[in-house]
Amino acid sequence: MQESEYSECSGPLTFAGRQPELAEVEELLRHTRLVTVTGPGGVGKSALAGAVARRSALAPEAVVGRTDLASLGDPDLVPHRLARALRLDGCPGKPQLSALAETLGDCPALLVVDTCEHLAAPCTEVFTELIDACPGLHILATSRTPLKTPGLYSLPPLPLEAAAGLFEAHARRLGAEPAPGTVRRICALMEGLPLAVLIAADQLGHHSADDVLACLARPEDALDLPASAPGLPGRHRTLRDSLGWSRRLCTAQEQLLWARCSVFPGGFELSHALEVCGDHRLPPGPLAAAFTGLSWQSLIEPVPDGAETTAFRMRHATRAYGRQQLIRSGEERAVTNRFLAWSVNHS
Repeated sequence: MQESEYSECSGPLTFAGRQPELAEVEELLRHTRLVTVTGPGGVGKSALAGAVARRSALAPEAVVGRTDLASLGDPDLVPHRLARALRLDGCPGKPQLSALAETLGDCPALLVVDTCEHLAAPCTEVFTELIDACPGLHILATSRTPLKTPGLYSLPPLPLEAAAGLFEAHARRLGAEPAPGTVRRICALMEGLPLAVLIAADQLGHHSADDVLACLARPEDALDLPASAPGLPGRHRTLRDSLGWSRRLCTAQEQLLWARCSVFPGGFELSHALEVCGDHRLPPGPLAAAFTGLSWQSLIEPVPDGAETTAFRMRHATRAYGRQQLIRSGEERAVTNRFLAWSVNHS
């Protein structure tokens, strides 16, 4: 396997506990040559993609290239970034995408492309054209927003035991041995999100596990806890940074609905959001579209194992971030009062 321009974009997002997902993505990639791993920020998409790249069994002689598009703002440069990742110069005098496709031809190759969400439409177009033109090419992309391609793989958070194992492994590197029960409670508050688990474990360098647990009991206090590991991209330095990156991808109406839906402490449905959050700024049609957009970006998620299949929820940190945006907007009292009146009418 020839590997070119490979860099570990996932930082210390340890791969522990992801073996089943690795096998599933590899199998999907064999049969669907264009696969997008989706999920909320910090769930470990880049770590999973990196593991696929390191042990790719698509072909022993395959070229493996990896790139991260987070810093790329110009959609026209996507083909150039892909060509550089594969170290293919292309044919002079031709548009970059056509030149790349012609140079690659039927050569076996795996291209891993991180952070496509802010360039979802151009990435979809470029990837699809390359896959059609190059029969030996497989592309594995990561994106908080699913690309409109057939091969989608939604990466779930870690199960509690796997999250606890990740926390304990990081704690040992810091010379700490917290009580297992405390570890499980911390990981439950972090809801199995690997980035959040690692940020929580990082605090053991300066605080006891009990102090960390007490801090995390207030989700808003967890937003600005720093990740100390080197190599993390800026969007993963804190949970606020991660959520801020997602917010910038939202439309103005999605941002507004995110803030207003933060008044729901538990599960809620579209009909509930229409009653509590709708007004002249969010009429029914745009509100429904914004609700779908938040779901599409994993900012609201189906209630796990809920009796109501139409119920959604926000993760603790996502809700805390949204509530702060609601306070800044000056709408907190009005929307909270609407929620309380709705709660009384539906009790």
